[in-house]
Amino acid sequence: MVQSQEEEAGSQAFDVILYLFVLGPAVEWCLKSPRVNRGQPGSMRGMALAITLLAALALGKLAYDMAGRDANHFEQLGVRVDASAAEIRKAHKALSLSLHPDKAPDDPRAKEKFLKMQAAYEVLKDASSRDAYNKFGAAGIEDAKSGGNSNSLTSMALFYVIWLVVGYLLTMGKSSEDARTWGFSGLLALAVFEYQTRMLGVDYLASIFPRSTVHEKVELLHKLFPPFLHGARMISGVVFRDVALYNKMLVEQLLRKQAALEHLAGEVRQVVDAKLGGGGGGGRGGGGGGGDSGAASAVVGGANGTLATAAAAAGGAPPAPPAQAPAQAEAAPAADAAAAAANSRVTNIVWFFGVYAFFKYVSDKEIW
Repeated sequence: MVQSQEEEAGSQAFDVILYLFVLGPAVEWCLKSPRVNRGQPGSMRGMALAITLLAALALGKLAYDMAGRDANHFEQLGVRVDASAAEIRKAHKALSLSLHPDKAPDDPRAKEKFLKMQAAYEVLKDASSRDAYNKFGAAGIEDAKSGGNSNSLTSMALFYVIWLVVGYLLTMGKSSEDARTWGFSGLLALAVFEYQTRMLGVDYLASIFPRSTVHEKVELLHKLFPPFLHGARMISGVVFRDVALYNKMLVEQLLRKQAALEHLAGEVRQVVDAKLGGGGGGGRGGGGGGGDSGAASAVVGGANGTLATAAAAAGGAPPAPPAQAPAQAEAAPAADAAAAAANSRVTNIVWFFGVYAFFKYVSDKEIW
């Protein structure tokens, strides 16, 4: 039997908490931990560990949900979801004879099995209720009795509203731009698939899962979307390269080399000046001093040529070595900005769930 609408809403809330506050930080730790990645964030080792964790949690959650569910009405009668009314009556007649409590007096669950089979037949014998159950589960039967489909459409839209907001919050930042594109494309493809199966009655997976309802197949895809979104975030963060940051690092490296060359040139000047100061005197000494002066000029000229090359590579005249201080001073504001962005993301998530809980309460209590 398919879960009730309240159980499905609770399951969706649990999935959001699990993947957002447990799996998300765990995946980021795998990708950024120096201990796991050996000083290289986003290494193949960290990525392999994150993929293993993601797949293990997703498969474990799916296995738990599948093992804890009851058989649907089609499975109770042993018929396909596209079975005709005659096939359903035939299956019911055969099961009524085999599952009747008088046929199994030693089975304490014989009466329970018989009543479940009868309840399944009561739903499937009518074409309209069978179609509603196949597409929307237990909520579809309630809507069929009331003559509308508000509960089914509300449950259907709730998933997309939640993951549209959560997906946007999770993919904020330049490094997650590709993940946002992949995630929203997957969500759109899932919405198109769900519309065609639920609304238009096109069951693409009937040949693969002949006794599973459309509702169960769509719910299975719903449970696979959060791991897909986190996987997209993970891959996007690994393949992302910030060109502006890379160029900035190159310029800073050139400036450090320039400072080292200028320091070396200063030491050469001091050595030359010391030799020139001690070699003054006669003509022969003056000649030697002239030779030392020529050598010093050549050394200093070579150092200046190297400095000119470094300046040209940096894109213009290099600033003085003290200019490194502003670059180092920018690191603290950058760290503060990153922390503020993280706090803003958490605040937005808390506000979203707070407002959602308020409107959910107002809607359930029918205050308006």
